[in-house]
Amino acid sequence: MKLFYEPTAEHIAKLSGTWTASYSGGKDSTSLVTWIEWLRRTKQIDCPQPKLVQSDTEVEYALLQDNSQKMMELLRKSGWECVQVKPLIHEKLYNRILGIGNSPVHPGGRKMRWCTRATKIDPMERWRKTQAEGLVLTGVRYGESVVRDQKLMKHKPTGCSAGGECGLPEISSNTYGPIINWTLCEVVDWLNGMMRKDDRQLMADVFCITGELLGMYDVKYGQENFDGTRNVASVARFGCIGCPAIEETAIAPRSSIERHGIDSPLNELYAVMHDARRLVNRACRFNVKKNKWGYGPIRMAVRKQLFARIMDIQRRAGIVLITPEDDRFIKQCWRKKVYPRGWSEEDEATVEPELELIQLFIKGHQPC
Repeated sequence: MKLFYEPTAEHIAKLSGTWTASYSGGKDSTSLVTWIEWLRRTKQIDCPQPKLVQSDTEVEYALLQDNSQKMMELLRKSGWECVQVKPLIHEKLYNRILGIGNSPVHPGGRKMRWCTRATKIDPMERWRKTQAEGLVLTGVRYGESVVRDQKLMKHKPTGCSAGGECGLPEISSNTYGPIINWTLCEVVDWLNGMMRKDDRQLMADVFCITGELLGMYDVKYGQENFDGTRNVASVARFGCIGCPAIEETAIAPRSSIERHGIDSPLNELYAVMHDARRLVNRACRFNVKKNKWGYGPIRMAVRKQLFARIMDIQRRAGIVLITPEDDRFIKQCWRKKVYPRGWSEEDEATVEPELELIQLFIKGHQPC
Protein backbone atom coordinates (compact mmCIF):
# COMPACT_ATOMS: atom_id res chain seq x y z
CA MET A 1 0.00 0.00 0.00
CA LYS A 2 1.36 3.40 -0.95
CA LEU A 3 1.62 5.75 2.03
CA PHE A 4 0.78 9.45 1.78
CA TYR A 5 4.37 10.56 2.38
CA GLU A 6 5.98 8.43 -0.30
CA PRO A 7 7.28 10.67 -3.11
CA THR A 8 6.12 10.62 -6.71
CA ALA A 9 8.44 10.57 -9.72
CA GLU A 10 7.78 14.32 -10.09
CA HIS A 11 8.85 14.94 -6.50
CA ILE A 12 12.08 13.00 -7.01
CA ALA A 13 12.90 14.86 -10.21
CA LYS A 14 12.26 18.34 -8.82
CA LEU A 15 13.79 17.80 -5.39
CA SER A 16 16.99 16.32 -6.82
CA GLY A 17 17.68 19.67 -8.47
CA THR A 18 18.46 23.13 -7.10
CA TRP A 19 15.94 24.76 -4.78
CA THR A 20 15.33 26.82 -1.65
CA ALA A 21 12.57 26.00 0.84
CA SER A 22 10.54 28.76 2.49
CA TYR A 23 10.21 28.04 6.20
CA SER A 24 7.93 29.77 8.69
CA GLY A 25 8.40 27.39 11.61
CA GLY A 26 4.72 26.41 11.54
CA LYS A 27 3.29 22.93 11.09
CA ASP A 28 3.08 22.92 7.27
CA SER A 29 6.50 24.33 6.43
CA THR A 30 8.02 22.12 9.13
CA SER A 31 6.35 19.11 7.51
CA LEU A 32 7.84 20.19 4.18
CA VAL A 33 11.47 20.53 5.30
CA THR A 34 11.44 17.43 7.53
CA TRP A 35 9.86 15.35 4.76
CA ILE A 36 12.66 16.49 2.44
CA GLU A 37 15.20 15.57 5.11
CA TRP A 38 13.64 12.10 5.26
CA LEU A 39 14.02 11.79 1.47
CA ARG A 40 17.67 12.73 1.83
CA ARG A 41 18.37 10.31 4.69
CA THR A 42 16.69 7.43 2.86
CA LYS A 43 18.72 8.26 -0.30
CA GLN A 44 15.60 8.89 -2.40
CA ILE A 45 16.88 12.28 -3.58
CA ASP A 46 20.37 13.55 -4.24
CA CYS A 47 20.67 17.00 -2.68
CA PRO A 48 23.98 17.48 -0.85
CA GLN A 49 23.34 21.04 0.37
CA PRO A 50 19.68 22.08 0.46
CA LYS A 51 18.76 25.65 1.33
CA LEU A 52 16.13 27.05 3.67
CA VAL A 53 15.18 30.66 4.34
CA GLN A 54 13.06 31.85 7.24
CA SER A 55 11.78 35.37 7.83
CA ASP A 56 11.64 36.54 11.44
CA THR A 57 8.99 39.28 11.69
CA GLU A 58 10.27 40.06 15.23
CA VAL A 59 6.72 39.67 16.57
CA GLU A 60 6.63 35.88 16.39
CA TYR A 61 5.54 33.67 19.28
CA ALA A 62 8.59 32.83 21.37
CA LEU A 63 7.76 29.11 21.64
CA LEU A 64 7.49 28.79 17.85
CA GLN A 65 10.71 30.72 17.38
CA ASP A 66 12.58 28.54 19.86
CA ASN A 67 11.29 25.39 18.13
CA SER A 68 12.25 26.65 14.68
CA GLN A 69 15.74 27.52 15.94
CA LYS A 70 16.13 23.95 17.21
CA MET A 71 15.00 22.60 13.86
CA MET A 72 17.34 24.81 11.84
CA GLU A 73 20.28 23.89 14.08
CA LEU A 74 19.55 20.20 13.53
CA LEU A 75 19.21 20.66 9.77
CA ARG A 76 22.48 22.60 9.62
CA LYS A 77 24.22 19.61 11.19
CA SER A 78 22.65 17.49 8.42
CA GLY A 79 24.14 19.70 5.69
CA TRP A 80 21.43 22.32 5.17
CA GLU A 81 22.16 26.00 4.64
CA CYS A 82 19.61 27.72 6.92
CA VAL A 83 19.27 31.47 6.71
CA GLN A 84 17.08 33.79 8.75
CA VAL A 85 16.17 37.21 7.36
CA LYS A 86 14.31 40.13 8.92
CA PRO A 87 12.15 42.94 7.54
CA LEU A 88 13.64 46.40 7.15
CA ILE A 89 12.59 49.05 9.65
CA HIS A 90 9.82 50.40 7.38
CA GLU A 91 8.48 46.87 6.69
CA LYS A 92 7.80 45.81 10.28
CA LEU A 93 4.18 45.22 11.30
CA TYR A 94 3.69 47.80 14.04
CA ASN A 95 5.84 50.37 12.27
CA ARG A 96 3.62 50.25 9.19
CA ILE A 97 0.41 50.43 11.21
CA LEU A 98 1.37 53.01 13.84
CA GLY A 99 4.01 54.96 11.90
CA ILE A 100 2.98 54.90 8.22
CA GLY A 101 -0.72 54.36 8.91
CA ASN A 102 -1.52 51.13 7.05
CA SER A 103 -4.85 49.68 8.15
CA PRO A 104 -4.55 46.11 9.55
CA VAL A 105 -5.73 43.40 7.15
CA HIS A 106 -9.18 41.86 7.42
CA PRO A 107 -9.46 38.11 8.09
CA GLY A 108 -10.57 36.19 5.01
CA GLY A 109 -9.26 38.77 2.54
CA ARG A 110 -8.95 37.42 -0.98
CA LYS A 111 -5.88 39.44 -1.95
CA MET A 112 -2.28 39.27 -0.84
CA ARG A 113 -1.95 40.40 2.77
CA TRP A 114 0.21 43.50 2.78
CA CYS A 115 1.68 42.44 6.14
CA THR A 116 2.73 39.02 4.80
CA ARG A 117 4.42 40.61 1.83
CA ALA A 118 6.15 43.33 3.87
CA THR A 119 7.33 41.27 6.84
CA LYS A 120 8.02 37.88 5.22
CA ILE A 121 7.99 37.72 1.43
CA ASP A 122 9.97 40.87 0.58
CA PRO A 123 12.84 40.04 3.01
CA MET A 124 12.97 36.50 1.59
CA GLU A 125 12.94 37.74 -1.97
CA ARG A 126 15.85 40.12 -1.35
CA TRP A 127 17.89 37.20 -0.07
CA ARG A 128 16.87 34.87 -2.90
CA LYS A 129 17.81 37.36 -5.60
CA THR A 130 21.44 37.33 -4.53
CA GLN A 131 21.87 34.00 -2.73
CA ALA A 132 19.52 31.42 -4.23
CA GLU A 133 18.69 29.82 -7.55
CA GLY A 134 16.35 27.19 -8.93
CA LEU A 135 12.96 26.29 -7.47
CA VAL A 136 11.23 27.91 -4.52
CA LEU A 137 9.53 25.27 -2.36
CA THR A 138 6.56 26.10 -0.17
CA GLY A 139 4.44 24.23 2.35
CA VAL A 140 1.03 25.62 1.33
CA ARG A 141 -1.77 23.02 1.30
CA TYR A 142 -5.36 22.61 0.25
CA GLY A 143 -7.83 22.47 3.12
CA GLU A 144 -6.39 25.19 5.36
CA SER A 145 -9.39 27.44 4.65
CA VAL A 146 -12.03 28.00 2.00
CA VAL A 147 -10.53 31.36 1.04
CA ARG A 148 -7.03 29.95 0.66
CA ASP A 149 -8.30 27.00 -1.36
CA GLN A 150 -9.90 29.43 -3.82
CA LYS A 151 -6.55 31.16 -4.20
CA LEU A 152 -4.73 27.86 -4.64
CA MET A 153 -7.19 26.55 -7.23
CA LYS A 154 -6.45 29.51 -9.46
CA HIS A 155 -2.87 28.33 -9.82
CA LYS A 156 -3.16 24.58 -9.43
CA PRO A 157 -1.00 22.58 -8.84
CA THR A 158 2.06 24.58 -7.78
CA GLY A 159 1.13 27.27 -5.32
CA CYS A 160 -0.91 30.16 -3.96
CA SER A 161 -1.97 33.24 -5.89
CA ALA A 162 -2.03 35.29 -2.68
CA GLY A 163 1.46 34.46 -1.52
CA GLY A 164 0.97 31.96 1.29
CA GLU A 165 2.15 32.34 4.84
CA CYS A 166 5.48 30.68 4.18
CA GLY A 167 6.57 33.35 1.73
CA LEU A 168 5.72 31.96 -1.72
CA PRO A 169 6.36 34.71 -4.30
CA GLU A 170 4.18 35.50 -7.28
CA ILE A 171 3.30 32.31 -9.06
CA SER A 172 5.71 31.17 -11.76
CA SER A 173 7.31 28.06 -13.19
CA ASN A 174 9.96 28.35 -10.46
CA THR A 175 7.64 27.60 -7.54
CA TYR A 176 6.61 24.19 -6.27
CA GLY A 177 4.38 22.91 -3.44
CA PRO A 178 5.27 19.24 -2.83
CA ILE A 179 2.82 18.68 0.05
CA ILE A 180 -0.07 20.68 -1.41
CA ASN A 181 -2.37 17.63 -1.33
CA TRP A 182 -1.54 16.55 2.23
CA THR A 183 -4.52 16.70 4.57
CA LEU A 184 -4.43 18.14 8.06
CA CYS A 185 -4.57 14.58 9.44
CA GLU A 186 -1.55 13.63 7.36
CA VAL A 187 0.41 16.67 8.55
CA VAL A 188 -0.34 15.76 12.17
CA ASP A 189 0.55 12.10 11.55
CA TRP A 190 3.83 13.12 9.92
CA LEU A 191 4.85 15.45 12.74
CA ASN A 192 3.96 12.66 15.18
CA GLY A 193 6.35 10.32 13.34
CA MET A 194 3.61 7.97 12.15
CA MET A 195 5.64 6.01 9.62
CA ARG A 196 7.52 2.76 9.18
CA LYS A 197 9.50 1.75 12.26
CA ASP A 198 12.92 1.76 10.55
CA ASP A 199 12.35 5.22 9.08
CA ARG A 200 10.98 6.55 12.36
CA GLN A 201 14.20 5.45 14.08
CA LEU A 202 16.22 7.10 11.32
CA MET A 203 14.32 10.36 11.97
CA ALA A 204 14.17 10.11 15.77
CA ASP A 205 16.09 13.38 16.33
CA VAL A 206 13.78 15.22 13.94
CA PHE A 207 10.56 13.88 15.43
CA CYS A 208 11.63 14.93 18.94
CA ILE A 209 11.42 18.52 17.73
CA THR A 210 8.28 18.12 15.60
CA GLY A 211 6.55 16.47 18.56
CA GLU A 212 7.21 19.58 20.66
CA LEU A 213 5.86 21.75 17.85
CA LEU A 214 2.69 19.71 17.56
CA GLY A 215 2.09 20.11 21.28
CA MET A 216 1.73 23.87 20.74
CA TYR A 217 -1.09 23.41 18.24
CA ASP A 218 -3.62 21.97 20.72
CA VAL A 219 -4.71 19.21 18.32
CA LYS A 220 -8.31 18.07 18.85
CA TYR A 221 -9.61 14.81 17.39
CA GLY A 222 -13.06 13.85 16.16
CA GLN A 223 -14.98 10.64 16.66
CA GLU A 224 -13.27 7.29 16.29
CA ASN A 225 -13.43 5.64 12.84
CA PHE A 226 -14.34 1.99 12.19
CA ASP A 227 -10.66 1.06 11.97
CA GLY A 228 -9.88 2.61 15.35
CA THR A 229 -8.25 5.77 13.94
CA ARG A 230 -9.48 9.29 14.60
CA ASN A 231 -9.49 12.28 12.27
CA VAL A 232 -8.10 15.63 13.35
CA ALA A 233 -11.00 17.96 14.06
CA SER A 234 -9.03 21.17 14.61
CA VAL A 235 -5.71 22.73 15.50
CA ALA A 236 -4.94 26.12 16.99
CA ARG A 237 -4.05 28.94 14.62
CA PHE A 238 -0.82 30.88 14.74
CA GLY A 239 0.30 34.14 13.21
CA CYS A 240 2.25 37.05 14.60
CA ILE A 241 1.48 38.03 18.19
CA GLY A 242 -1.91 39.77 18.01
CA CYS A 243 -2.22 38.79 14.32
CA PRO A 244 -5.07 40.89 12.81
CA ALA A 245 -5.72 38.24 10.14
CA ILE A 246 -6.96 35.74 12.73
CA GLU A 247 -9.81 37.71 14.31
CA GLU A 248 -11.81 40.75 13.13
CA THR A 249 -13.70 41.51 16.35
CA ALA A 250 -12.31 43.37 19.35
CA ILE A 251 -12.43 40.15 21.37
CA ALA A 252 -9.34 37.93 21.24
CA PRO A 253 -9.83 34.50 19.61
CA ARG A 254 -10.12 31.45 21.84
CA SER A 255 -6.68 30.20 20.76
CA SER A 256 -5.06 33.44 21.92
CA ILE A 257 -6.87 33.42 25.27
CA GLU A 258 -5.84 29.82 25.90
CA ARG A 259 -2.26 30.56 24.85
CA HIS A 260 -1.76 33.70 26.97
CA GLY A 261 -4.31 33.25 29.75
CA ILE A 262 -7.65 34.99 30.12
CA ASP A 263 -6.15 37.98 31.97
CA SER A 264 -3.17 38.54 29.66
CA PRO A 265 -2.75 42.11 28.33
CA LEU A 266 -1.80 40.56 24.96
CA ASN A 267 -5.47 39.69 24.39
CA GLU A 268 -6.12 43.45 24.20
CA LEU A 269 -4.13 43.67 20.95
CA TYR A 270 -7.21 42.52 19.03
CA ALA A 271 -9.19 45.50 20.32
CA VAL A 272 -6.38 47.79 19.12
CA MET A 273 -6.41 46.20 15.65
CA HIS A 274 -10.20 46.40 15.56
CA ASP A 275 -10.12 50.14 16.33
CA ALA A 276 -7.37 50.68 13.74
CA ARG A 277 -9.70 49.25 11.07
CA ARG A 278 -12.77 51.26 12.04
CA LEU A 279 -13.84 53.64 9.28
CA VAL A 280 -14.23 56.58 11.66
CA ASN A 281 -10.54 56.28 12.49
CA ARG A 282 -9.31 56.34 8.90
CA ALA A 283 -8.74 59.06 6.34
CA CYS A 284 -11.30 59.08 3.54
CA ARG A 285 -12.27 60.82 0.33
CA PHE A 286 -15.12 60.68 -2.15
CA ASN A 287 -14.49 58.82 -5.42
CA VAL A 288 -16.49 60.65 -8.07
CA LYS A 289 -16.07 57.93 -10.72
CA LYS A 290 -17.33 55.18 -8.40
CA ASN A 291 -19.78 57.49 -6.61
CA LYS A 292 -18.78 56.24 -3.18
CA TRP A 293 -16.45 56.97 -0.27
CA GLY A 294 -13.05 55.34 -0.15
CA TYR A 295 -11.12 54.72 3.06
CA GLY A 296 -7.38 54.70 3.45
CA PRO A 297 -4.76 55.08 6.19
CA ILE A 298 -5.27 55.47 9.91
CA ARG A 299 -5.61 59.11 10.94
CA MET A 300 -2.52 60.60 12.56
CA ALA A 301 -4.19 61.40 15.89
CA VAL A 302 -5.54 57.84 16.08
CA ARG A 303 -2.10 56.37 15.35
CA LYS A 304 -0.75 58.16 18.41
CA GLN A 305 -3.58 56.88 20.59
CA LEU A 306 -3.09 53.31 19.36
CA PHE A 307 0.67 53.61 19.91
CA ALA A 308 0.11 54.57 23.55
CA ARG A 309 -2.19 51.56 24.02
CA ILE A 310 0.33 49.16 22.43
CA MET A 311 3.15 50.48 24.61
CA ASP A 312 0.97 50.04 27.70
CA ILE A 313 0.18 46.45 26.68
CA GLN A 314 3.87 45.82 26.05
CA ARG A 315 4.81 47.16 29.49
CA ARG A 316 2.18 45.12 31.34
CA ALA A 317 2.82 41.92 29.34
CA GLY A 318 6.59 42.10 29.70
CA ILE A 319 7.13 41.43 25.99
CA VAL A 320 8.79 43.49 23.24
CA LEU A 321 6.54 44.38 20.32
CA ILE A 322 8.05 47.80 19.62
CA THR A 323 11.81 48.20 20.08
CA PRO A 324 13.49 51.55 20.87
CA GLU A 325 14.52 51.72 17.19
CA ASP A 326 10.89 51.14 16.17
CA ASP A 327 9.80 53.85 18.61
CA ARG A 328 12.11 56.37 16.94
CA PHE A 329 10.94 55.36 13.45
CA ILE A 330 7.25 55.66 14.33
CA LYS A 331 7.68 59.10 15.88
CA GLN A 332 9.77 60.24 12.92
CA CYS A 333 6.86 59.25 10.65
CA TRP A 334 4.58 61.43 12.74
CA ARG A 335 6.94 64.42 12.53
CA LYS A 336 7.34 64.02 8.76
CA LYS A 337 3.58 63.40 8.33
CA VAL A 338 4.14 60.12 6.49
CA TYR A 339 1.18 58.43 4.76
CA PRO A 340 0.89 55.42 2.45
CA ARG A 341 1.41 56.19 -1.22
CA GLY A 342 -1.44 58.22 -2.73
CA TRP A 343 -2.62 59.69 0.58
CA SER A 344 -1.61 62.85 2.40
CA GLU A 345 -2.41 65.13 5.32
CA GLU A 346 -5.11 66.78 3.20
CA ASP A 347 -7.23 63.64 3.46
CA GLU A 348 -7.34 64.07 7.25
CA ALA A 349 -9.73 67.00 6.89
CA THR A 350 -12.37 64.95 5.09
CA VAL A 351 -15.09 63.12 7.01
CA GLU A 352 -17.92 61.16 5.42
CA PRO A 353 -21.16 62.99 6.37
CA GLU A 354 -22.93 59.86 7.62
CA LEU A 355 -19.99 58.87 9.81
CA GLU A 356 -19.77 62.41 11.16
CA LEU A 357 -23.40 62.17 12.29
CA ILE A 358 -22.69 58.80 13.91
CA GLN A 359 -19.74 60.29 15.80
CA LEU A 360 -21.88 63.17 17.06
CA PHE A 361 -24.58 60.73 18.15
CA ILE A 362 -22.09 58.60 20.06
CA LYS A 363 -20.52 61.67 21.65
CA GLY A 364 -23.93 62.89 22.80
CA HIS A 365 -24.71 59.57 24.47
CA GLN A 366 -21.56 59.11 26.50
CA PRO A 367 -22.25 58.08 30.11
CA CYS A 368 -21.81 60.80 32.71
